Amino acid sequence: MIYKLGDLTEQRREKYSGGELPICGVSKDGIIPPKQQEADISIYNVLYHNDFIFNPARMELNSIALNDNYDKAICSSLYEIFYVKESSLVLPDYLQMIVKTDNFRRFCAFVGSGSVREYCRYANIAEYPIDLPSMERQKELVRYSRIIDDRIKLKQKINDNLAV
Repeated sequence: MIYKLGDLTEQRREKYSGGELPICGVSKDGIIPPKQQEADISIYNVLYHNDFIFNPARMELNSIALNDNYDKAICSSLYEIFYVKESSLVLPDYLQMIVKTDNFRRFCAFVGSGSVREYCRYANIAEYPIDLPSMERQKELVRYSRIIDDRIKLKQKINDNLAV
């Protein structure tokens, strides 16, 4: 069945209220340490485990990631956050596979085109159509994807050792 991303997710708009929390940024490679260490964090946003964080100004580069590192963290108020609200229909890990596809990246680039600064916000990506397989099939595809990712990491480690 075909859904829109917005049917399956909801935007999170929780502001940071203090306390000791990790600060994170996002790039096409995933969650990264923040680039600005001395920023005013009082206006930062809160994200939770399995939330998606993205940079609306960098979506043509696929600057979006699933937070599988932190139970709770904060990020720049320039980033947008959403989470899976329909967990009976889609796995966050499966949705991560979808948002990392070239089709999704091209959709974001198209939606953001036509302005001086190309922004692709949650309202835009909420319109992205997703054809969802069964939960069993999603679990299977996520498992296969992890196996492939693990093998790639292992091969990279071997290559790095050979380069020395």
